[in-house]
Amino acid sequence: MPKALSILLCLPLLFPWTVQGIGDSAAYFEKHIRPLLIKHCYQCHSHESGKAKGGLQLDSREGWSEGGDSGPAITPGEPSHSLLLKAVSYKNTDLQMPPEKRLSTSDRDHLFEWIAQGAYDPREAPTSNSKPESNVVTSDFWSFRPIEKSQKPPKNNGGDWSHGPVDQFLAKEHQAEGIKPAPDADIHTALRRLWVVLTGLPPSPDEIDVFLNDDSVNAWERQTDRLLASPRYGEHWGRHWLDVTRFAESSGGGRSLMFKEAWRFRDYVIDAFNEDIPHNDLIREHLAGDILFQQDPLNAPRQSERLVATGFLALGPTNYELQDKELLRMEVIDEQIDTMGRAFLGMTLGCARCHDHKFDPVSTEEYYALAGIFRSTKTITPGNVSGFVETPLPGPGYAAQLSYERELEKRRAQLAFAERKNKAQAKKLKKAIEAFKKTAPPSRPKVMSVSEEDPKEIADCHVHIRGAIRNLGKPVKRGFLIAATPKGQSPHPQLKATASGRQALSDWLTHSGNPLTTRVYVNRLWHHVFGQGLVRTVDNFGRTGETPSHPELLDYLASEFQTTGAWSTKRLVRDLVISKAFLLGSNYGAESGDPENRLLARAHSRALSAESLRDAILQIAGDLDLAVGGLTISKFSAYDNGYKFGEFRRRAVYAPAFRNARLEILNLFDAANPNMTQGRRTRTTLATQALFLMNSPLVIAQAEAVATQLADVHKSPITRLEAAYRHILSRGPTSQEREVALTYLAESSDDQAWTALIQTLFASVDFRNLH
Repeated sequence: MPKALSILLCLPLLFPWTVQGIGDSAAYFEKHIRPLLIKHCYQCHSHESGKAKGGLQLDSREGWSEGGDSGPAITPGEPSHSLLLKAVSYKNTDLQMPPEKRLSTSDRDHLFEWIAQGAYDPREAPTSNSKPESNVVTSDFWSFRPIEKSQKPPKNNGGDWSHGPVDQFLAKEHQAEGIKPAPDADIHTALRRLWVVLTGLPPSPDEIDVFLNDDSVNAWERQTDRLLASPRYGEHWGRHWLDVTRFAESSGGGRSLMFKEAWRFRDYVIDAFNEDIPHNDLIREHLAGDILFQQDPLNAPRQSERLVATGFLALGPTNYELQDKELLRMEVIDEQIDTMGRAFLGMTLGCARCHDHKFDPVSTEEYYALAGIFRSTKTITPGNVSGFVETPLPGPGYAAQLSYERELEKRRAQLAFAERKNKAQAKKLKKAIEAFKKTAPPSRPKVMSVSEEDPKEIADCHVHIRGAIRNLGKPVKRGFLIAATPKGQSPHPQLKATASGRQALSDWLTHSGNPLTTRVYVNRLWHHVFGQGLVRTVDNFGRTGETPSHPELLDYLASEFQTTGAWSTKRLVRDLVISKAFLLGSNYGAESGDPENRLLARAHSRALSAESLRDAILQIAGDLDLAVGGLTISKFSAYDNGYKFGEFRRRAVYAPAFRNARLEILNLFDAANPNMTQGRRTRTTLATQALFLMNSPLVIAQAEAVATQLADVHKSPITRLEAAYRHILSRGPTSQEREVALTYLAESSDDQAWTALIQTLFASVDFRNLH
């Protein structure tokens, strides 16, 4: 390979780094590390206990940094050199902590990951006069204040530069800071940006020509509407939401169980974005779709969708083999609360399981008020290896099946009564039930779902002192977070004796007075359109997150989204991509006076998602299968370990999404972690990524296909080169690029020269990024 091309391919080798947000680190510490240290270490190594065995205290960063008699307990970034990890690993008979019992594998893994990521720790060493830690943030914090409904776009800002309200808010800040916005991006760059943002795929040369030949004054809006109506839109934006809902088709853990019906939730999400289901309805269906279905199971619209939607609660990472069933139940509840909090409220709630939140206004009692709602919900079924709830989908014959199931349930209740009172009658009833089972209607497709618990199990939850499942405190009435409860409403609604409270929870989340839900969601949309959120920590609107760059604009968008926008995702996305701000160029650096581009005077350059990168390569080679939906697991088995993907050519969103196995390219290029809500993906530049683009059989095969196709149509090297750039980069080559490429092609007699050139373009910065 020539020097010019090899240098381009190897650039990522020179600059390996990982982008890790402080909000993510704080959330990890609060969810996994602080509770672990409190439970296993504080008794012997904390100011609270008055003990520092071995001279070590572990209730502050200073404590483990200074260490005890053996030196510092932790070396940030170096787990293998950290004494604490050596002690909990039990590899040294003279150093084993905690002494009474070795930590679980998951606890040790959490410690390892925490130390490897730098051991973020916000705790300060207590002084003799210090008071116990309390909530730092109150309801006066910006994200808990009511949304300013009367917010209006600034007047006389932007002039000819402004295309609408979004630009007027931005122009106000530009003028206040004396910043001049960047010039518009060239039309090829802007068009590629529009296509990738809306569909995840670049435009073909023919599609570029169609747009360039449209002389109408509203050509951009027409192009936008066409892309929003494409099924590719729902596949791409559905993938964004699947990141938030931590979608996967297996349970994760050691022996990771496959979920055969999980694909239905994926298709439900994609369809919901294509059909533009209002976001408040989506939330209601996620949390209480089974309840909405039961209210009118035969006639309600979106029957199947409502049942499928509750996969949001059912598809989390769960160790179904855990033998302590009460612990398993609480682990599932904790995961559901954590996911609900991050997804809809932008809050980390999990740490309140053990103690009042150290930063945000969430008390332990409020956590267990929510826990009572999810504890009154059936998610797992009993067994040595626990199972999950599966519900038959409605459709033709559903009424007959419903009648059969109700009759069977009635007869089983009669049998249970007879077994206590009349053994002879019980024997007859057993035989009658077995005969009745033979009249069952044909089995129907099932979906992973949840249901209301047995009425005897529906109840408020006790506080679990320090999170211990059997160390119970006082009961707490089911309810919501006080700080986010609209004025005039109670955080503890009156619930029916047979109701879990999930429907009331969904109503509370989607109430127009809830200050968080719409702020969080419109910020997610802004993040995906512009590359960074107005609040860059999109999953964390608490104290450890960032504050908004444009709070007035955020409130305006949130208010309009609820009212004029009727909770429509497509409508808001359309408003954002037809703004002047979306058309700005990105080649405008520190001279703007805003090096981090917080005021959006230029476009953010950003990497293509792993899915878009892979799909674009296949599409350009003509090898992308655009079939929609359905089960894509080619060989179903009990566990996902060792699954072989084979020659999978569907869009990446349809690839089997296992927690222990994924397409290689998705792992390498930072696809979302399916074990947690991840509204903003981690971005890395690693040597393995460059090596994949240089050596992957997939990339080489697609490059060969493109080279062959171009050779069949374009005989002249110049026209073929122009076509290659238009197909891959959505633009023609620059004069310098043309000169380098033609020189290389002229000097090479190898038939693989064109393949190498195509592969180089696939690996180029301009292909892997949006500018």
